[in-house]
Formats: sequence, C-alpha cells, structure tokens
Amino acid sequence: MTQPTTKVQGLPEFSRHITTHNSEGKAIFQTPNPDDPSTSASTPAPPISTIPTWTNFPTSGFGLGYATDALQADFNQDADLEAYYKYLHQHPGVVIQGGSVFRVVDMAPGASSPMHRTVSLDYGVVLEGEIELELDSGERRRLPRGDIFVQRGTAHRWHNTSDQPARLLAVQLDSKPIVVDGKGVLSEDFNVPAADA
Repeated sequence: MTQPTTKVQGLPEFSRHITTHNSEGKAIFQTPNPDDPSTSASTPAPPISTIPTWTNFPTSGFGLGYATDALQADFNQDADLEAYYKYLHQHPGVVIQGGSVFRVVDMAPGASSPMHRTVSLDYGVVLEGEIELELDSGERRRLPRGDIFVQRGTAHRWHNTSDQPARLLAVQLDSKPIVVDGKGVLSEDFNVPAADA
C-alpha cells in the first residue's frame, strides 16, 4: 500500500499485502511491483501525489491501497494488478468512473477537508483517532476509532478536532448519477458551500 503523501506525525507506517495464485492454483503473496522482482510482498509501493483537486487540504496524506477499472474485478492475466500499478504512476482522481478506489487518509490535528461531493458510494472506518463528519446541511457526527460510515453521494467534509492524528480507510465505488427532487442531477463538486458559509 502506498504511504500517504504527507507524513502525519504520530501514525504508524503500513505495508500492503496482495494475494494471487501460483501455477498450481495455490494462494501466494504477489510481489508488489512486477517491474522490480527484488521487492518482497511487504515492501511499500512507491508513493502517490496529493489528490490534485485537494491542494487546500495540505495537512493530510492520502495512500492508495488499491484501485480497479471495473466494479467486477478481472483477475485473469492479472488485469486488476495492471490497473492498480498504472494508477500508482498515473494518479487516479478521487473516484474512478466504473471502478473502485481503496484509500487511506491521514489527518493531522486540526485538519479539515473542503466541503465536497463525489458521485460514489463510500464505505469507510476510522482506524486511528477521532474524526468529525460534517454534512452541507450543518449536521455533524463525531466518529471515534472503530466507527464506520457510508457516504451515499452526499456533500460532506472531514475535521480532526482533536489534538491527536487520525486515520481513516475508505473504499469508493462509482455510482449512477445522483438525482434529488427539486435539485436535478447532483455532480462531483469540490467547492460545495457549507451550512456556515
């Protein structure tokens, strides 16, 4: 798994471990980089850069755990691995159209994301620390370590209101266009007005 691009002090580093099959059909660990056979299964992959649209979120780091080009993964001829390795060097957006993204986000104490909406279904869990989830309606919820969230294409932002670093894991799946009564189609937006704006 790629390390977050901005190192947030106080959080452990991590490695990713990907499984595959050998020629006998037995499960084995995949070497992380097919271009470098000297790497081991626990070697961190090269880092990715900050998500370009989030340049105003500098006190957080993003690690790419995995990504696919399709919601139905294709393991044949390692097609899914090829897609992932491509995204390590050609950075995906927040969401991959028709695909999936597995991401780790580290937030420094006091960090806040911009209010944003992605056209995606996001499953996530707070791994370390505590995060506050704010919706564009003004509603807020505190999510301590272990809490899960499901974002259904809604506008939101994240706050680390504590004095400790926080880490969350999110899996983002592309979704159909979002249609809300009276609003028409809601699109991806990284400058959604907050309730307090």
